[in-house]
Amino acid sequence: MHSEHDPITVILATDSRRLGDGLADFLRDLPDIDLTGRTDHLDGLLGLVDELDPQSVIIGIRSPVVTAEATIAAAHQLRERRPDVGIVVISDRAQEFAVELLRRGSAGMAFLLDGTLPGFATVVSTLRRLRLGQAALGSSTVGSLVRPGDVVGIEDPSPRETDILEQMAHGRSNRAIAVELHMSVKSIEKGIT
Repeated sequence: MHSEHDPITVILATDSRRLGDGLADFLRDLPDIDLTGRTDHLDGLLGLVDELDPQSVIIGIRSPVVTAEATIAAAHQLRERRPDVGIVVISDRAQEFAVELLRRGSAGMAFLLDGTLPGFATVVSTLRRLRLGQAALGSSTVGSLVRPGDVVGIEDPSPRETDILEQMAHGRSNRAIAVELHMSVKSIEKGIT
């Protein structure tokens, strides 16, 4: 069992050695983060999570060889088996990932566009938000999802859908969004879908 005063335990799964090495070096220097494991592929991720019991997993995808479907499947499997584990996906392919990753709810999930990250500090603040049970969706991701006429994203979102996306961008959980917008959690989940 993890205490809120313990360092955040993290497993790093990246297909890019450069991104993985940079993140690993940065995370190792932080007193409130404990990088407990690392893998270069998604195949062994679930076993590593079961073995090391982290609070969060960072999945970094840059290679075109790793498909969106494989990443989404791994994230959903992890969410089903370990709903207590926060998941941060870092990718340069927003349209391929964001909607499908969040389709089953946003609590404990984060999606960051690696092309727009201001630095590793964003990843760390996202880990801290996930520890609190919040979701995190980069503002550039929200912008790409709500652009009218976007073929893959959401076309012409309703005002309510836009409100939900704005709340998600602020890192609020489905429950917090429901309270803020005076809606049921089920309605929020439907709006996200």
